[in-house]
Amino acid sequence: MYQIPELLKFPKLFHAFSTKADGNMANSILGKVQDFSVVVPNRKRFLTKLDVSVDETVCMWVVHKDEVVIADKKWSGRSILDSNYAIKVDAILTDKKNLYLFLLIADCLPVIFFDPVKEVVGLVHVGWKGVDLEIAAKATRRLENDYNTNPKDVIVGLGPAARKDSFIKENPSQVDDSEWQPFIDQLDANHYKVDFVGLCKKQIIDSGVLEKNIIDCYIDTVHDNRFFSHVRERELPLNHQGRFACVVGIRNQD
Repeated sequence: MYQIPELLKFPKLFHAFSTKADGNMANSILGKVQDFSVVVPNRKRFLTKLDVSVDETVCMWVVHKDEVVIADKKWSGRSILDSNYAIKVDAILTDKKNLYLFLLIADCLPVIFFDPVKEVVGLVHVGWKGVDLEIAAKATRRLENDYNTNPKDVIVGLGPAARKDSFIKENPSQVDDSEWQPFIDQLDANHYKVDFVGLCKKQIIDSGVLEKNIIDCYIDTVHDNRFFSHVRERELPLNHQGRFACVVGIRNQD
């Protein structure tokens, strides 16, 4: 289990990341739904270790789109236990105390939003497609519209992800995009380093969040063997691959 140290100073914000030692948490890998007789016990053990109830947890199933939804307690519990009920979305917000958001990743960027004034949290999955769709900025706007959040109050945590030196794309479509160009370095005739985390951070700042309020763990999942990594493990058999979880919520301390 891993937590970003700087986020721990916010007592009402709860967050944690599973590691490979906690087991595979995936809904699916490369389109293949996982064996839930293995996945569910892994999830239960991890949540028990966090003192988080399965019945209070909403599981997301990423779809690489830009919808931002407000969590509903009716989704909790069964979305963790049965993949058919996982919420197919990449960004979810809640102001409900002790309702936890559960995201699966392996190299994409988990982004935690926390408004300590309005007491709202959000969890956003950002890959390079999500950056193209500006999903993190859209989550900020949804916080403003639905919760009257002031972006200057928002704390953002950037979790473990594939970083620029590890995320290499062959002839990326973004190479001619002026927004992307400062975040792409050419390696050879066909290969480029793509800093999708850097561009995501810029989009969050442009949405009104203060740069000083963005806390980056700087962990590169491709090189840190504590975490599952699609880039590092994609040639392995599926039963040797996995996804790790990010869990966030607001703890009721009353």
